[in-house]
Amino acid sequence: MDSKEFIANVRRSLGRDSGGRDAGTPPTLPDVTHLSLNHQQVESWAQAISRGLEAHAEEYMAQLEKTAAEAGWRVARCVTAAQAANHIRNIVREVEAKSVLRSAHSALDTLNLEAALHDAGASLEAMVLSDGSDREMQRDTWRRKAISADVGITGVDYAIAETGTAVLLGRKGVSRVVSLLPPVHIAVVEKGQVLPSLDELFTLRRKEFLNDNLGSYMTLISGPSRSADIENTLVTGVHGPGEVHMVLVG
Repeated sequence: MDSKEFIANVRRSLGRDSGGRDAGTPPTLPDVTHLSLNHQQVESWAQAISRGLEAHAEEYMAQLEKTAAEAGWRVARCVTAAQAANHIRNIVREVEAKSVLRSAHSALDTLNLEAALHDAGASLEAMVLSDGSDREMQRDTWRRKAISADVGITGVDYAIAETGTAVLLGRKGVSRVVSLLPPVHIAVVEKGQVLPSLDELFTLRRKEFLNDNLGSYMTLISGPSRSADIENTLVTGVHGPGEVHMVLVG
């Protein structure tokens, strides 16, 4: 049996049709990988994803609430930004945080965290990189602040309903260190940011690549840091935050 026949048998066993397809029709895996999608295919699929986000926003949010909790996130569903800010203040108080670092995600601007945390006993700094020749020095400074921070707060670029995953794309003012170095991470997810599965995420990332807008890296966070490397004993917080909160807004 050659490789083509083997793959064909696998497709048939999975109930997948490998028949002909219009170039603009979103392909079904494993017929192709996302790396092989051309501009026309990507645009067609991305438009379908956008329509789905609008039509099924509440459904995806409800699924994320369930899967994120199963993945180990401490999940809170808040109707308004004020409720979300109040919940974050309670978390900061609960962990007795003295220093909080936040990313430059726009979702956090609407929460007015500065006012919310004013009486929580913790200082709040927003990661901002100014233009200039000392950017590497600025990165080192923010990295040290992230190491010493008690809580890191970020928004997300996407969240995945199927897996309970927060997705962060690195860019100016948004560094993975805010979500990885402090012992407590709070991720704020707004309705409309939730994708049904990783398939949709990789399609949108393919579109960004074809438009020369991929960025430097992508961080996927599916619950607290966990490792069972030592004697098969599961330990949290070894390679990142041991306590993670997901605040769903809307």
